[in-house]
Amino acid sequence: MALYPGCLILQRMPKYEQAARAVLGELGIAPQIVQEAACCGAPVVESFTADWVHLSIYNLALVERMGCDTVVTLCGSCTNALIRASHALQDADLRTEANRRLQRVSPDLMATDTVTVKHLVRLLAEREGELRARMVRQLPLRVALTNPCQVFRPGDVVGIEGEDPMHPQAMRRLVELTGAQAVEYGESGDAENECCGATLYLAAPKLSLAAGRRKLEATHRCSADLLLQGCGNSQLLLRNFQSAFLRDAPDLHQPALFLPQLLGLAMGLPKEALGLRENLL
Repeated sequence: MALYPGCLILQRMPKYEQAARAVLGELGIAPQIVQEAACCGAPVVESFTADWVHLSIYNLALVERMGCDTVVTLCGSCTNALIRASHALQDADLRTEANRRLQRVSPDLMATDTVTVKHLVRLLAEREGELRARMVRQLPLRVALTNPCQVFRPGDVVGIEGEDPMHPQAMRRLVELTGAQAVEYGESGDAENECCGATLYLAAPKLSLAAGRRKLEATHRCSADLLLQGCGNSQLLLRNFQSAFLRDAPDLHQPALFLPQLLGLAMGLPKEALGLRENLL
């Protein structure tokens, strides 16, 4: 099994990778990081050229060269891009062109559409029973989660079997393993499935920050103890950018964790191993 963290995680959120590795290690999973990886192409390169797909195919070819049949991802955008690239490889003409380009990079690179892409949420959901057996403490927390939309949608391309792409439950089930309560929030009570606004920041920063503020206001109204993310993009906006849209409302500030950090706490892992600084309990 390989691990493709993605550039956002590697450069700005290494604690997400750290926590993911710690939790996976408790399950006996030690994925090898993909060396010499490139950007997946989404969303920036994809916005101006169809050739973005060759960046993702290059990364899939690296995984194949490692001898791995599965690659674990941490970022929603990366997950979506890599899965769509895998689907694109089913086209014989595109696959031929992709391999022609790969040969120019390295003669031992080839893409054959044999790699399964699994976001961390999917991988952990598949190991739900093993995770339950490793819980050693219950966390008395009210959690406002945000589902990583690009991991579940569009359902006919990237969706997870058995999950409603518009109302997925996998992340909620994982949260509840810890004893924490996944609260309903927002006007519809379904804000966990609304866009967090992160990717929108590239095109419309004001609208993006307004979406983030709306999320924070909703979690404040439902008395959530923290925000929980399964995607680096969501964490970037809802935690790292909080000060940008809450300058006039400091009381709305909320701690925000990644899913493996919450799971790791319930598994009894030390905070240092999870990249945690907050004293939440």
